[in-house]
Amino acid sequence: MNLVDFFKNIIETNFKDELKSILYSSIDNAVYSNIDIIKNYKNIFIISVGKVSLIMFKALIDSFQKYKINYNKAYIIYDINLKNDLEDNFLNNNQKIELLPSTHPLVSENSFIAAKKVIDLILQNDSQDSLFLFLISGGCSAMIEDSVIPYPTLSEIYKILLNLDLNIYQLNTYRTFLSNIKGGKLLQYFNKSKIISLIISDVPFNSIDIIGSGLTTYYKKLSYEQINQLVSELSEYLKILVDAKMFLNIIHKNKEIQKIMETKTEYLNKNLSNIIILDNFEALYLLFNQLNKLKDFYKLSLGISNFDIKIVCSHINLDLYSLCNTFKSFIFTKLNEYLKGEIKSGIKVYLFGGETFLKILKEGYGGRIQHLALSLLKELYYYFNSNNSILEKVDLLFLGLATDAKDGNTNNAGVIINITEFLNKDISKIERYLNNFNSGIFFDNPKNSKYVIKLPYGLINLNEIYGIIFNFK
Repeated sequence: MNLVDFFKNIIETNFKDELKSILYSSIDNAVYSNIDIIKNYKNIFIISVGKVSLIMFKALIDSFQKYKINYNKAYIIYDINLKNDLEDNFLNNNQKIELLPSTHPLVSENSFIAAKKVIDLILQNDSQDSLFLFLISGGCSAMIEDSVIPYPTLSEIYKILLNLDLNIYQLNTYRTFLSNIKGGKLLQYFNKSKIISLIISDVPFNSIDIIGSGLTTYYKKLSYEQINQLVSELSEYLKILVDAKMFLNIIHKNKEIQKIMETKTEYLNKNLSNIIILDNFEALYLLFNQLNKLKDFYKLSLGISNFDIKIVCSHINLDLYSLCNTFKSFIFTKLNEYLKGEIKSGIKVYLFGGETFLKILKEGYGGRIQHLALSLLKELYYYFNSNNSILEKVDLLFLGLATDAKDGNTNNAGVIINITEFLNKDISKIERYLNNFNSGIFFDNPKNSKYVIKLPYGLINLNEIYGIIFNFK
């Protein structure tokens, strides 16, 4: 078994199962930790929204059955691409559950329908006897929405913003400003109920107001200067789509909600809890543990003496080209350490976590991780061509994994590519894939599909995982 197959097998089997297990245990721990509060309420309403809404809800109900907790009503706002997962009789035949299909990453009419359903549920059941339990995961930003901007226009706005080189903090700040419910604005409809949110973080540094654009976060008042800056930046990006009148409507609505939220500070301080139950470090640590458990098998089968694994960092937040240069510098550093005798022969695995972002210049077929893999290959190609002798001393692999199992508009979760195998090939072909943003076509080619990693979509949604793997000979 070569290194590519070894990593693919671990991720697609052991690691996949462990991810599901840790999600279930995280939900159960959160319920157990809050059991006295939850059981104190006569009425319990569940709103599960995001890419992982289905599995989070199933995990919650497992815990509710374990602790003999009943609930009144549940809305599951799920990605319409997961409709095949709804064959579960438990979901379809339970009158307490209402399934609301929605869209991601662009808003749609379904997003607005879901928001209206949730708002109506709050207005009809807000009382001191009610607990609203939110299950929030990434994708929430698009899957539930209410705005003064009509959904067809808002969808076009989202599309433009997603194609810019904006990090998740910038992107979701704009989404929050354009929304009537994000950034804690949904809380304007509460006056008496207890609100608990169990959150899976897909955001570097776990900022609650950025995950899902902060559906149930504490409301942040925007200053006059902040509003002016947001309007100025959005005017530049959106140009024709949003005119002066629409911006005035957005500003007016934000100020209207701000006045409402100013009256709720004391109530929310007593009744609102946002709990992050899972973040990207857990996924990194799981992979680290899986590799450590199975590395002895690999060492024995190939007679390798050293197989070391390290977690370098878990919260990268860089644009793709900066991240590519960071990885390139890291690779050069380790190669130099090896050539100087500071690193022994054997396999060295360095794991990273976080998220990258990329400005899309052409409508292609691919994803950030596949684009990153080819970009790194291109950068290293020129270095190794002028240092051919080093190729006899090392094999170099790159691992990239989208934990939500969907890299861009492909059905690939990620790739693990043996960079060394490509260094004597024609780089101009790879450059064409990059220039046309068609990294997915490159990896869907039968010759290269062996590098592709597949995972079930909707299993989990944390950040991305990257790995730099050396086989020093």
